Amino acid sequence: MSPQRTGERADEVSTEGTSEGAVRPGYPERGGIDVFDSLLLRQPIADGETAAVRELIAEWADRHRDGDVRALLPVDGVTLVTLFLDDGAFGRTGDADRGPERGDALLWYVEVIDADAEAWTAPDETVREASPLFAAGLADLLAGGATVHAPGRDACRYMTHVTNPHRRERYAEAVGRSLIAPVAGDELPIPVALTSFALKPGATSALVARAVDLVNRLKRFDRVQSWARDETDTVESEAVYTESLLLEAVGDRQVVHYYMETESMDRLYEAFYESDDWEARFSEWLFRRVLADPAAFLEPPLETDCEVLIHAVDPERP
Repeated sequence: MSPQRTGERADEVSTEGTSEGAVRPGYPERGGIDVFDSLLLRQPIADGETAAVRELIAEWADRHRDGDVRALLPVDGVTLVTLFLDDGAFGRTGDADRGPERGDALLWYVEVIDADAEAWTAPDETVREASPLFAAGLADLLAGGATVHAPGRDACRYMTHVTNPHRRERYAEAVGRSLIAPVAGDELPIPVALTSFALKPGATSALVARAVDLVNRLKRFDRVQSWARDETDTVESEAVYTESLLLEAVGDRQVVHYYMETESMDRLYEAFYESDDWEARFSEWLFRRVLADPAAFLEPPLETDCEVLIHAVDPERP
């Protein structure tokens, strides 16, 4: 819950692991602020095929309960994938900017080491070629190409991507295995959410967009980037594993797309409001002034726009 943390991805990587807590070659040694990148793909589902998509994914996941993210999307550098079912509401927050009605879709939230890698120049093509869901028949149930929500694409601006440096150990203790939380229809062992929040239209949205651009430019300086990377006390106290914010122009306003993976939704909100940290208090002050409906984000429970179908991580992710 920290919008001020913005910037560029850290470039340090590890080439050797240790016997305990080994790091996969090519991975950063630890998480932090803006260490990883994220992509969000919206693949439209053909009319009348939503139930078939849910059934196909549930059957595949049931056969791969002992798998991890490499079973779902075997592409180098992928550390986390959450597959959501969108009922058409994603990104169309508020009556003023709903636009034309859209059908159901699959949303792929993908965390990667480097979104500039060659595989991600065409994310939809990479996902369709690599994921075994498509060989199982998913391609026949989709309609058209994907919309890619990612920094630098169309009207999207990068805000922040935060990873808890201790998330690997915490996830293993809380969930016990790497895929799979949940298989479609099962209860979530940990909360995972993807939702959108509209900013106030007009001057407020324009000012926030300019502020994001300014902070991103500042974050290109090594000293600022190094300082920001290690500011993880808040996510640790909130038991957040992964948090990502992307800003997109929709109609006459900006919309924040928010992804969150956490150990406990109750702990997240309790720690946020009990903290006297200036970042937490500034975040609350800012959200109350720029969001069209602050309560939707700042008052629990967090209402997600999308249904989680599969959540899969790399057990060796930092």
